[in-house]
Amino acid sequence: MVTIITIAGIVALVWSALALRYGGLLVGPLAVVFVGSCFGHAFYHVSVGPIPITLDRLLLAAVLLVFVAACRTSLVAHKPLEATDWILGLFLAALTFSTLSHNWRVDGSQPAATLLFFYGLPAAVYFLARQSQLASRHLHLLLGFFVVFSLYLGTTAIAERLQLWSFVFPRYIGSPAHEEFFGRARGPFLNPVACGLYLTSGLIATLCGWPRFRSLGRLTLLALASVMVLGAYCTLTRSVWLGLGSSVLLVVILSVHRTWRLPLFVFVALAATVFVTLMGDHLTSFKRDRHVSVHDMNESARLRPILARIALNMFRDRPILGHGFGQYKHTDMNYWRDPKADLPLESAKPYVQHNVFLSILTETGLVGLLLYTTLLALWAKRGWQVWSNADRTLVERQVGLLTLAALTSHVANGMFHEVSIIPMSNMLLMLITGVCQGIAASRAVPAGHRRSAADRLPGKHPAFTT
Repeated sequence: MVTIITIAGIVALVWSALALRYGGLLVGPLAVVFVGSCFGHAFYHVSVGPIPITLDRLLLAAVLLVFVAACRTSLVAHKPLEATDWILGLFLAALTFSTLSHNWRVDGSQPAATLLFFYGLPAAVYFLARQSQLASRHLHLLLGFFVVFSLYLGTTAIAERLQLWSFVFPRYIGSPAHEEFFGRARGPFLNPVACGLYLTSGLIATLCGWPRFRSLGRLTLLALASVMVLGAYCTLTRSVWLGLGSSVLLVVILSVHRTWRLPLFVFVALAATVFVTLMGDHLTSFKRDRHVSVHDMNESARLRPILARIALNMFRDRPILGHGFGQYKHTDMNYWRDPKADLPLESAKPYVQHNVFLSILTETGLVGLLLYTTLLALWAKRGWQVWSNADRTLVERQVGLLTLAALTSHVANGMFHEVSIIPMSNMLLMLITGVCQGIAASRAVPAGHRRSAADRLPGKHPAFTT
């Protein structure tokens, strides 16, 4: 055993050196996202007190050590902090204050664990991605990672839906021990929403390859994109479909000439309205999970207004600082027990809040919600600035577009789910926005990368043209 571990360690060191040489420190955050997605808590963990140790957390610790050691090398780009980074810091500080000022030891220190694992570690990935060297080869590596990983997720999702378990890896995805959402494509995250978020980002990254290929290459891209779209369909989750469709529509609208944008948007809006009108009943009453009936799905659709009413009642009582981060399930009972309510509020008893904005509002009040929405808006602004800057390289602009699409998908799903506590969801968002912020913080554009005068014509966006 010692010999095997020694050989594995030597091989890992060699491959790590090669990866750092080509991909720079960005390889570290990408590896953390991959390992956390496929080999996270459900795959293997060791409980050490209240904090479980997983492979991705150990890897992130190692990446942080490498970062510290490489601070005096060219691997680390010392970019000054900007307003967006300070808002992120203030948001994390507000969450920390809200956690520690309430009973953070409840449920085995669950509030503290949520803060650390669902916000703290993603913020570390954001910082690592932001401060990494972000040359063109590093950005191509980022897009390539999402293409390959989403192709894996798409094929796995299809195999899950068809119950072809021999083609599903890791094996725990098909284990009856994890029965929640069983019957839908949930991937290694064991959650269809997380699977859909990654598939959406991978689809956009795949479309970013369009201007680099000709006929055969573009047919290949369409085939890959079809696998990802079919995989997203297999999640059988309406918010995933909405997020994917909105993200693709955003990319298409920003890629066509400005004179076509408004007519295209109106056409899609009308088509969507007709589709929802004709298929509305089916969209709320089809069977999804193996252990959930069609009736249960109808009840799930009716649950959203009830949860919203509870959240608004909680907000009225503590509008500024909220009821405490991670305290929702210990305070909502005071609100669904209202016998005078005009809605069956007690039906929400088993559920957490199904809207990320309402969740943050109830737990951290207007302070937390204002910081959170400001952060999302600043990230979107950065994505737009990078995308619309014709003097930047093609791949840099496409990362800006990927950021806008990731934010669109995140918000679309966040309106119907508490995405911040879904495994690896915040990690995805922080990785992409960290890279985009790192690009924006590198203010100087190399002279050799200037776009031609034709590419700077008003309304022309060469990121999806040839």
